Amino acid sequence: MGKPERSARFLLLHSETGGGHRRAALAVAEALKDRYGERAQVELVDALAAYAPWPLRRAPDWYGKALWGGGRTYGLGYRLLDGRRRAQALSRLFWPRVAPAARRLLAEHPADVVATFHPLPVHTISRALSEEGLPIPLVAVGTDLVVMHAFWADPHVRRYLVATGQTRDQLVHHGVSPDRVEVTGLPVGRHFREAAREDPAEVRRGLGLDPEKPLLLLMGGGEGFGPMERVARAVAGARLPAQVTVLTGRNERLHTRLQRVPWPGPVRVEGFTHEVHRWMRAADLLVTKAGPNTLAEALVVGVPLVLWGAIPAQETPNVGLVVRAGAGVWAPGPRRTVVAAARLLGDVVARARMGEQARKLARPEAAERVAQALWEIVRR
Repeated sequence: MGKPERSARFLLLHSETGGGHRRAALAVAEALKDRYGERAQVELVDALAAYAPWPLRRAPDWYGKALWGGGRTYGLGYRLLDGRRRAQALSRLFWPRVAPAARRLLAEHPADVVATFHPLPVHTISRALSEEGLPIPLVAVGTDLVVMHAFWADPHVRRYLVATGQTRDQLVHHGVSPDRVEVTGLPVGRHFREAAREDPAEVRRGLGLDPEKPLLLLMGGGEGFGPMERVARAVAGARLPAQVTVLTGRNERLHTRLQRVPWPGPVRVEGFTHEVHRWMRAADLLVTKAGPNTLAEALVVGVPLVLWGAIPAQETPNVGLVVRAGAGVWAPGPRRTVVAAARLLGDVVARARMGEQARKLARPEAAERVAQALWEIVRR
């Protein structure tokens, strides 16, 4: 008998600037455990909240505020900083402040491979590994569907694992060698793939809904994106032939406000939930902003999409990806959203066609592919 394969330590870095970075990291952690069992020792660390000095540790709070007013402030900042030289200059500027924290993070969480699911730690961790002489490979797992900001690009990242060919091209534009980039898909949890096999009527019944009546699910990402309230009021006021559920994510103020609204029809308001996969499977139509993780999850489930908004610069390219594939429609603003939702609720054939196109665009195996790539990097 051969010797049992030794275990490997995986350090997965994320941030709560939006919910997608953590969700992708959790999906990969789950896939590592599913595939390699106890041989995979996995740690997830919120790098900014747990280690970054002020002001970087406040980034999750500022992220939500930057999305006020439709995210124009965020989009402007995203564009202004999206250049290789600018990203490198800012990283050098902050290095004296972040270096002690980066060294402490690596000392307190020893690993055989470090994978970051957020762009901000890339340069810092890369430089810390180099200056400490640690032969630990750094891997960057992209969490966008079309764009990849310049902050992702670093010459010492061993491997990039990205969602699409478009994101690979973005990295190449930022100076990353193509042979260091692998297209794996954007990781989503296994429960979305499992939910796709369930009967929607039975899922609706389990959620306390009318199993025979269509469900329109309204989402705005983990932060409950600002314009979502106006969209919710317009959809409910239109008295569409569907029951409506609104998921407000971590936006507690929005959740409280919407719960107090005397809705004219059957509207249910839910806050943050770990059962998004069930709600998506129960839905006949998902009305959402174009966040990459929400879209990746919805594509796996196969639910038709009405996109009512997108964060400027970072998410707007996702709209084209979905619309060109025939998996959804772009209906910005409350009025257009209502028109699109009414049309699709009355067209079963169109919804079925969009659901099929969504499944063709999906990458349900992405988390497993990333987990396998990380394992192979450790074993080399």
